[in-house]
Amino acid sequence: MQRNHLIRYMSDVQNFEKNMSTLSAKWDLLTLLGSMSNIGMDTSETRKAFEDLLDEPLLRLIEETFHKSLNELESKAQTAIDILIRNLFERTADIGFLATDDDIREYLYFLHTTDMSVSEEMREIKMKKKEALTARFREYVAKYSVYENIILLDTKGKVLVQLDTTNPITLSKDTLLQESLRTHQGYVETFRPSDLNHNKPSLIYSYRVSSPDSEEPLGVLCLLFRFENELQSIFRKLTKENPYIALELLDSSGTVIASASEHHVPIGSYLTPRNNEDHQTYYAGFEYLYQAVKTTGYQGYKGSGWIGHAMVPLHLAFRSSLRPSFLKNEIFDAVANAQAYYPQELKDILEKAKKIQSELDITVWNGNVQIANAVGHESPFTKALLSEISKTGEETKRVFDHTVANLNSAMLIQYLEDLKFQSSLAIDIMDRNLYERANDCRWWALTTTFRECLSHPSLSEENREKMNAILAYINDLYTVYSTMFIYDRDGVIVSVSTPDDHSLIGKRIGYSWAMETLDLKTTQDYVVSTFEPSPYYTNRSTYIYNACIRNSSEENVGGIGIVFDAESQFEAMLYDTLPKDEHHAISEGMFALFIDRSGRVVSSTTSEISAGEILNLPESLLELSPGQSDAQILSFNNIYYALGATCSNGYREYKQSDGYDNDIIAILYRPIGEVQALETETPLQRIYTYPKPNGTEETSEISTFFVGGSLFAVESKNVVCSLAHQELTSILHASEYNLGVISYDKRMVSVISLAKLLGMEKTYDKEHDTVILVKAVIEKQVVYLGLAVDSIYSSPEIPLRSISQYSNVLKNENSLTKAVIIPDNPEDFANEMISVLDIPKIYAQLIQPYSRPLHKVMA
Repeated sequence: MQRNHLIRYMSDVQNFEKNMSTLSAKWDLLTLLGSMSNIGMDTSETRKAFEDLLDEPLLRLIEETFHKSLNELESKAQTAIDILIRNLFERTADIGFLATDDDIREYLYFLHTTDMSVSEEMREIKMKKKEALTARFREYVAKYSVYENIILLDTKGKVLVQLDTTNPITLSKDTLLQESLRTHQGYVETFRPSDLNHNKPSLIYSYRVSSPDSEEPLGVLCLLFRFENELQSIFRKLTKENPYIALELLDSSGTVIASASEHHVPIGSYLTPRNNEDHQTYYAGFEYLYQAVKTTGYQGYKGSGWIGHAMVPLHLAFRSSLRPSFLKNEIFDAVANAQAYYPQELKDILEKAKKIQSELDITVWNGNVQIANAVGHESPFTKALLSEISKTGEETKRVFDHTVANLNSAMLIQYLEDLKFQSSLAIDIMDRNLYERANDCRWWALTTTFRECLSHPSLSEENREKMNAILAYINDLYTVYSTMFIYDRDGVIVSVSTPDDHSLIGKRIGYSWAMETLDLKTTQDYVVSTFEPSPYYTNRSTYIYNACIRNSSEENVGGIGIVFDAESQFEAMLYDTLPKDEHHAISEGMFALFIDRSGRVVSSTTSEISAGEILNLPESLLELSPGQSDAQILSFNNIYYALGATCSNGYREYKQSDGYDNDIIAILYRPIGEVQALETETPLQRIYTYPKPNGTEETSEISTFFVGGSLFAVESKNVVCSLAHQELTSILHASEYNLGVISYDKRMVSVISLAKLLGMEKTYDKEHDTVILVKAVIEKQVVYLGLAVDSIYSSPEIPLRSISQYSNVLKNENSLTKAVIIPDNPEDFANEMISVLDIPKIYAQLIQPYSRPLHKVMA
């Protein structure tokens, strides 16, 4: 990736670099001033440590920004090509089945065996048959609205019947005719200009129509797919939320065969069909980020080698997103800001920044101690400089904290946006699939054999076997159905598609959907059962699609019911839309659902949730408008999940203008972490406001530090320095509060656990805890002692009026504190007081009784 080239388009990255540049200039000045101070404060190492660490969040920010845009392009391009391929897979079944249609075969056989020159009567019969077949084609396209024309030709290319009366073709010379007559496959798929469709590029599915007895070819049937209409529908939906993305469909050579915007990328243009390393290209004088993908295929079908292509101008590729609505969600804020949910690499950045700041704090704290102990050499300039250095360090760390938090938020946003998009894909796949089911039942209800057999007062066994055979043939071709059956005008099942269901014959259907079907008024109407357990699906829940069967007098004489294999088909749809890694594996813990508006589960990819179960979900999800999507963070089974949801909106006329109303919501879940992780989050350190001395007041320098969340103090004159990362050596015959000893200035110094003195169970951690080295005069000798604390805090100058010494009444010989600091306002210390430790008393009680004579061992 050409990083420097891309950064100028990444506003978030530029803002980060700008902030760090400002801080870098500040560090330069502080380093210069530090070298001029009376303690020789050198911040160059701190500055270098922060600058070295800068590369990690910067690179991560660049990578996240880059891949967010690239992933969006990939998902759009992949969805476009895969949705199209799923649609075309259905078309490959259509042509194979329709080419065996009895009415088409009969018409061709009639033309093949009849001399039309014999009589006018025969010519009239031919005309009526042609009109009847044209009407049948019209019925087909009314149901399968993805086709713009149906053409039937003889084996020489003469057009015999076609639906589009404006098409002037009468004789075709297209080579697909001979290919259709000779192929050993179940269909021929052709995309190129054809004389069958005004010599414009067309997608045509063709196959020979053969005699049912001899398999002799009688003609060729062609289905002309509404290619441009379908692609524009797909493109429109995918670019709705980001109109800057240009979507295209390329052939294997890179020629554009469909474009979301032909004014921008005209048909016939050339675009690179293979991705280069940086996914950048030039087109029409502009730089673009692009992604080219091949289809993943569907049930082994991969089409004609077409390529999904998406690109966006580079200057628009990395725009900061508008604040999505889910960012206002309280759970989102809590999870996004909780380090417990950060990826490990982000935690590592924060830990390194914290370590740098901690070391700087120690340096500043020790500098203040040095000033406090430099009698007669007070330097307001140096104290002010130390304060500014500390503030700059905190400011630098806050920039890291803010950047890392933003990175984590961006990651969560990406999860939510991806899940929202994938949920819309899942529901779109469902709608498109069930659109085909509504078409199938209505078309098969028009099968001539079914209409004729059910016209008789009673059904002969011979006619029953005919219908059984046709249903079996259909069911073998269309494996999305578990079974099919035909029922008469009384709702009694008279024919089935599988031998296993023969026991159903003669049984009356006791469900309202059968009676509703028998009352339908037109061949365009259909009825779908509610999603419920069905005896026709081994008491599992499913949909049964129904259409009425009408005789030649247009009377309803029965119905056909096709039982959708909901369990396996819905689960496969959901599985296909769950995001996968480069090894095609689904991330651990991810799952997807189809639910209805009551929260009842229609399908699930996890064993923890079963079909029929009712989930407790927010009203905002259950009340989504058709086609509306949402994303949230919710808790489920004590785990926080990122969640994307979309409500169904139908496809073409299905669920939109055909009278069928059945809203389903697709939901995808991605785990983030356990809910209780928030409860263990380290609380924010409180801010303390110290009493301010008046100009003439006497003061005392103190040094403060935290133990167990409480602030304590030591007079700075008793402090030597603070030390980090100290390795302790255990000693025998020591106080239970003695953690061990450290070496300092050729001395062995005992370290006391203040946490244990306060009754807390805490183990010393050399990576995070600090040792404060203090001194006291005992028996006219200077002795040293180490205090293990959680962290150092500040070194304020306190007016003596605010330091309240313990009175004799409060004192006792075991007390290890000698005074408290009282704030000017109670809220300044969060309604607490700060205890000042009595170092000589601590030494006398916890070290001296366990030591040998002081003149021998100084400990």
